Amino acid sequence: MLKFATILVGGLSAMGGWAVVTVMDVPEYFVAGQQYTIEFQVRQHGRTLLNGLQPELLVGAGSGRKETIPAVPRPATGTYAATFTAPSTGPLLLTIKSGWGSSELNLLPQIVVARGTKRPAMGAADRGRMLFVAKGCTICHASADASDDNNHLKVGPDLDGGRLTRQYVLQKITNPASQIMPDLGLSDAEAAAIAAFLSGERGAATGR
Repeated sequence: MLKFATILVGGLSAMGGWAVVTVMDVPEYFVAGQQYTIEFQVRQHGRTLLNGLQPELLVGAGSGRKETIPAVPRPATGTYAATFTAPSTGPLLLTIKSGWGSSELNLLPQIVVARGTKRPAMGAADRGRMLFVAKGCTICHASADASDDNNHLKVGPDLDGGRLTRQYVLQKITNPASQIMPDLGLSDAEAAAIAAFLSGERGAATGR
């Protein structure tokens, strides 16, 4: 499998390379009829931020047809944003096409609630699973616990939950001493949630 992944990455590089999409922030749920802006970054080979692209956000609900929304560039390097209105029903399906080859990111199905409805805050590990996918981690790192629908290049080690300690994960994602893994600028809360997910913890709610 590792040999196949190496061949795949090499083939993609020959065609212009591959990219990883990282979503800046994802709410725990969406409110029907409310407008949201999804801001994200695109990195060639997971590291180099790319300007001058034409990314798109695909928005769908359930098995219905997805709406395509062009993203616009933000002032920050390699950063883009797309605004949409949450549908009346869920699950909400969001796909970001990077604009760099065929690279894209499929977020986990998102919950949609009616206006005036509140949901309990997610547990830290559940929030971490959502972020692990939204930050593009599964493109390079396979994790059976993530259960996402993305093309896994597996250029990094497998990260199945429960095999890593919380402290080890925090160290790696907040201070990545690697020529490959980028610093995603995670907040303390985001890093803690991802660490809870990868270490198999079931901690307190995140409060988001």
